[in-house]
Amino acid sequence: MDLKNKVVIITGSSSGIGKATALRFVREGAKVVINYSVNKKGGEETLDEIKKEDGKAILIKADVSQEKDVKRLFQRTIKEFGTVDILINNGAAGTDKMPFREADHSEWSKIFEVNLVGTMLCSQYAIKIMEKKGYGKILNTSSIRGAEYGGGRGIAYAVSKAGVINFTKTLAKQVAPKLQVNAVAPGFVKTRSYDTMNKDMVANFINQTYLKRWITVEEIADAFVFLAKNDGITGQVIYVDGGFTLK
Repeated sequence: MDLKNKVVIITGSSSGIGKATALRFVREGAKVVINYSVNKKGGEETLDEIKKEDGKAILIKADVSQEKDVKRLFQRTIKEFGTVDILINNGAAGTDKMPFREADHSEWSKIFEVNLVGTMLCSQYAIKIMEKKGYGKILNTSSIRGAEYGGGRGIAYAVSKAGVINFTKTLAKQVAPKLQVNAVAPGFVKTRSYDTMNKDMVANFINQTYLKRWITVEEIADAFVFLAKNDGITGQVIYVDGGFTLK
């Protein structure tokens, strides 16, 4: 798929991986919908950076775990750009409390609602648009924590990301041959979520990889662009993890 003038919705694109991905798609000539739930300032900064590069983008607040917000996200996109060609489900809730026996149901529910249900809701709305056109791509953000043997201490987070992988593969079968569904599973990406962790814990994470370094947000964005351009891949997960899952 040529990305020039394609309309791309990227949930959770006010910072980190989502922001880098938004910028990367704009540089490919795509029109981007930036989404945030809480981080309005970050969303505005992403939009400003895109405008400085003469890119086309709009900013929409929406909590992807709420169907009314998802409906509004797609309605506004259609109003502004007329269609949706690519959906990148990147919006996510962070890891849960540790250990598991101390976590409560409300905490699990929030993680599941954003990471898994939000991905499913957005995909459902995208499919209705894409199937009418006869083409489209849905790309999901999973995690190494969702891989077999990859789970960490945050059980609800790991389960939600494993669910994203299963959802990706199952949905790919249902919407083929017209639509493609794939996922990117990041490893240890240098984002602000690691800023408050102690140095020993961070060093332990990096030492579990074979490349012995952080993955950059730009490397994750590159994987999304690759999947968006490639028309022969569906139901697959690309691990951008420095070799973490090799073991």
